[in-house]
Amino acid sequence: MPESACRNNRRAAGSACMRVAPLAVVALLVSGCQEGAPIVVPPPGPDPRGPWLEANVHPFAGSHHALPHGDIEFLREIVGDARIVSLGEGTHGTRDFFEMKARILRFLVEEMGFNTFAIEATWPESRRIDHYVRTGEGDPRVFLSALYFWTWNTESVLEMIEWMREHNEAGGDVGFHGFDMQFPGMALHNVREYFREVDPTRAESVHEQTDCLARHSNGPDNWDGSNRPYTVQTPGYWASCRASLDAVRELLLENREEYEAAAGEDTFAVALQSLRVALQYHLQATGEQHRDESMAENTEWISEQIGPDGKMVLWAHNNHMANRPHRQGMYLRQTFGDDMVIFGFSHETGRFSGVDLRPGGARGYGPHDLESPVPGSFERVFATANLPGFFLDLRNRDFDNQETYWLGETRLFRSIGCCLSPNYGTWFDTPLAEWYDVVIHFKQTRPTVILPFHYPDSW
Repeated sequence: MPESACRNNRRAAGSACMRVAPLAVVALLVSGCQEGAPIVVPPPGPDPRGPWLEANVHPFAGSHHALPHGDIEFLREIVGDARIVSLGEGTHGTRDFFEMKARILRFLVEEMGFNTFAIEATWPESRRIDHYVRTGEGDPRVFLSALYFWTWNTESVLEMIEWMREHNEAGGDVGFHGFDMQFPGMALHNVREYFREVDPTRAESVHEQTDCLARHSNGPDNWDGSNRPYTVQTPGYWASCRASLDAVRELLLENREEYEAAAGEDTFAVALQSLRVALQYHLQATGEQHRDESMAENTEWISEQIGPDGKMVLWAHNNHMANRPHRQGMYLRQTFGDDMVIFGFSHETGRFSGVDLRPGGARGYGPHDLESPVPGSFERVFATANLPGFFLDLRNRDFDNQETYWLGETRLFRSIGCCLSPNYGTWFDTPLAEWYDVVIHFKQTRPTVILPFHYPDSW
């Protein structure tokens, strides 16, 4: 293996330990970066994998959501009867990924009866965007900023939100949700406001019981809660706060019938879920529950609210959507099984937006150039197809021949989140066919366009 590939393997914290190809494959085995870790090299002559890809993938004409549906009609067969479609992304800053996800959403809503969208953003704040797409009230730029993530505060996501509004205004019914729990401020605000409405005599005591977390939370004057981190409190403080939050939850449940009579079942459900999100934040801070498990819980809650006939599109990073241990995709696969289809996204060349945390890195969001696909990576093989972009269904494939053996292997696969970090690599060993049902690949991609932030003046 070339030295450049060895460097990339070390950076990925592991060698590209490929499974040996079938005996029918004529292949040359050369030493990998770790002794005894062979890597399969295609036989001399034309690479058969490129022609196989071109004959077995679904190409598409473009990524923007406004394009006609004709060239992606194959989605009907890929999605089938599934009621959950999970859309990943190889970076948090790739415009073409975002546009394609919006295009898939539009197709599924208009052609296949999907009615719900949920994104890797905090649940309570996302409800304001849901209100906007249903009523047209408020400023979507402000509501998008109030999700706190620069990654979503982009021209592409705003375009999608505006399409959702236009769809509903024309008589449609599609909702916008978040399933994340990294900011508990508005969740606690919702709980406090609910008690002021349904049980004002207890409102002050609930305010005091929730203050142990609220004082460390994001709010109108402290959007990210970084001034008073909850994560550095003592175990005794955490235990006391957890007991207080549990007491508020018991109060809600004990008086459920009375509260629902006063303000309705839907309002009670929002209050209870708001408290659940705050508790999830506590559990993440104390290390008792991983963020991905909480996001899966919230996704399942949304699914329960839309009912068995509801159909939902999910949006998050590849790393969360993947059916891999301790990730949201694994938990959701356990719940929904074949009722969910997982799409991973990849790209070969181009640029992306991202924060550079490396020594000497420039401020801002980039853009940054993508590194060329490294030897042994899935992207390196995808590049052999002479197509600008395609969908590849990984399900029900025969991996026992020279054209497809590589799809069943663990190979390097690119993964970039929000940031370029000196402590986090770019290429990671990935069993692609185990983690994803479908891969959407682009030959070249563009960076997202980040919008100015316009935080709301109040909750």
